[in-house]
Formats: sequence, C-alpha cells, structure tokens
Amino acid sequence: MDEGQIFYNIKYVKNTSTMPEELLPKELVITFKDDKIISELKGPFGGSGLSTLTNPDENVYDTYFNLISLKYCFEGTSEKVQPGFSSMKGILFIETGEEREILGFNCTKLGVKVPSSDSLRFIWYTDEIKVSQPNRLTPYRAIDGVLLNFFYIMGDTEINFAADEVFVREIPDKTFEKKKNYKKVSSGFLDSLIVKMIAY
Repeated sequence: MDEGQIFYNIKYVKNTSTMPEELLPKELVITFKDDKIISELKGPFGGSGLSTLTNPDENVYDTYFNLISLKYCFEGTSEKVQPGFSSMKGILFIETGEEREILGFNCTKLGVKVPSSDSLRFIWYTDEIKVSQPNRLTPYRAIDGVLLNFFYIMGDTEINFAADEVFVREIPDKTFEKKKNYKKVSSGFLDSLIVKMIAY
C-alpha cells in the first residue's frame, strides 16, 4: 500500500488549554502518495487547524496554520522538525520487541522517553504502508514507518492519536500542491502560536 488516507481519533490526555475540548482539534487525517504526504490536524470550524505538506519532488516542506481569518505558513526544509514540537526536543526511543496487529497491519511497539518527563510512553508503527520517510517533519523522524498509535506534546498539553480507519484510494497530485494566500512567518513565531492555540 503506497497511496491512501489514514484517519485518527484524538484524545487529550492532559489538556492545559483554557478553551473547552469542543473547540480544540478533533481529528487527524494523513493523506499520502509515494513520498508525498499531507497531515491535517482539523479544528471544529471549517478550514481551521494545522497542516503540514511534504512534497520532495517540489522541495516543499511547509507548515500551515489556519484560524478564522489567520493564515500563516512556515517554509521549512527536509532536515528540520515542523513548528509546534519544541516540548518534544531530544526524545529517545526504546525497543520493546513487542508486535501486534492494528487495522490489519503488523505493527511494532516502541517506548518513548521525553526529557521533560520521567514517564515511559509507547507508540506503534508499521512498515507495511509504503511511504518514504513518513515522519521527517515530526519528532518521530528517526522512525522509518507509519505511526498508527502515538502522541504529541505541544506546550504542556499531551494528545494521543489512534488510527481508526485506513483507506486505499487514489489521491490526485494536486492534493500535494503548495497552498496559496498564506503569510510567511518564522518557525519561532509559528511554534509559539501553535502552543498558544493548543495549550492556553
């Protein structure tokens, strides 16, 4: 499988935001085709949320932020993690040797150690979905497999993602085109904005 979509449920393990959960992102959708990926963390309002676009053919590694009338873009590189994950800098992975099936895919379990916490967390990934470097813009860039159960820490908020559905379907190339009419901003500006949206 090298083309399709994955839909994830979201659970806020630790929600430090002053906004009610009903107003926070509720769904993650990852769309992929070969080595092109768009990840969309969708808010409850039309068009709101956070998305990342990886299109190596066009040298595009963008992060887009939408909230009502705000439209910002950070143009990154293949070597840097996208804005929003400063709290996960320096994470370490621990092999567990455990495997299980998730949604029909054989998956491997990894322990994850975050420098700011004494807790050992766990994630699951599969190498049966054939996407090249699927995590290159995330804190999980060292993992050469598609994540089906994982977490993000953004500011002081912890969010768990669990794959709910995987679809094999044709994805038009235009899905991975660079978005227009966004204001270009720095990584630091967008990082602080994302953390404020999620954690304050």
